[in-house]
Formats: sequence, C-alpha cells, structure tokens
Amino acid sequence: MTATFFEGVGVISQACTLVVLLPGVALTLVSHKGRLTVALCYTVFAALLMWAQAAQHWSIASRGAIVVPLGVLIVASFVAARSAQQANQRRLIAAGVVGGAIAGWMWLPCVGTQLGEILNNASTNGPRTLALMIVYTAGALLPMLLIALSNQAIPASQKIFEHRATDVCAMGFAVIYGVTVAIGRYDDLVGELFRISSA
Repeated sequence: MTATFFEGVGVISQACTLVVLLPGVALTLVSHKGRLTVALCYTVFAALLMWAQAAQHWSIASRGAIVVPLGVLIVASFVAARSAQQANQRRLIAAGVVGGAIAGWMWLPCVGTQLGEILNNASTNGPRTLALMIVYTAGALLPMLLIALSNQAIPASQKIFEHRATDVCAMGFAVIYGVTVAIGRYDDLVGELFRISSA
C-alpha cells in the first residue's frame, strides 16, 4: 500500500491528475467550516468513481445532455461548501461527495505500475482494488488533504485560506469549471491534458 500511495504522490504534477486535484483544492478552500470533511468525502468518492469505471460498474459517459446538469451540480457543490456551517455536516458531506464523484467520473488514468495493476484487476478483485484506489487517490490529492489539515496543525494558516482573495479565486475556478463542463468542453480539456501527460 505504501508504494501505491507514493505512486499517487508522484503523479501530483501530471496534467491528468490536475483534473481531479484542482477542483478538490478549490472546493476545500471554499469550505471554511469543514475543510477536512469535504476533503475526505471528495477523496473517497473520486476514488470510488475512478474504480467503478475501471471495474466496469459505471459506464455512463460524461457527454451529451448530461453535461448541463453536471455543470450546475459542480457550482452547487461549491456554493453548498461555501455556505455550510460546521454544525451542518450534511451540506459539507454532500459537497464533498458530489464534487469528488464528478471529478472521479471525468478523470482519465495516468500511467504507473501500481495504478495499472489496480485498473487491470478492478473487475476481478473488487474490495482490494477499491482500497488501493483510495490509497492512490489520497496520494494524488495530498496537497488538498494538507490544506484541509492545516487549520488544525497550523492555526495561522487559517488567515491565509480564509482571505477574501483566496475565496474569490476558488469560487471563480468553480464557475469556470462548471461552465466548461456545462458547455461540453471539459472532456476536450481532459483529453488534451491526458495527451500531454502521456507524451
């Protein structure tokens, strides 16, 4: 499992990982009152959808008429995370689940020995490969998880992450992300990033 985690860490800078990482970081940043809840839900559900596609349990393409509701759901998850209070764990969980599931659905795999083994065995060794996919995804999303943990570990970081400019940038990203998905251009972007990563 350690090798799987570190392989995930190793692909953080790969373009195909940024498809999952950047929305996760932005969603975590807007979640002022529950960053860790959002980040953990995002990680698990991104991994779940990645694994479900590899195991052929989820074969719905993120194209066609479904892209408009997906774009709306993306923006709604950011708004829910932004407006949630600590006491409202349901809203934070929903934002992380929806955000992670959509990002995992749109992800194309990067190359790697451990990931290749997970993807190749997903349909025959379900529980083990799902656990490994979560570990891999946690490695790939490590910057997001560190941001989520920073409030507890470094209280001074809260001032940086709750600065208005940070909020504006993260919500701006949410709008661009949601619109790009809603107009059907996100798949093209993901494909191009995958091509760049594979070259």
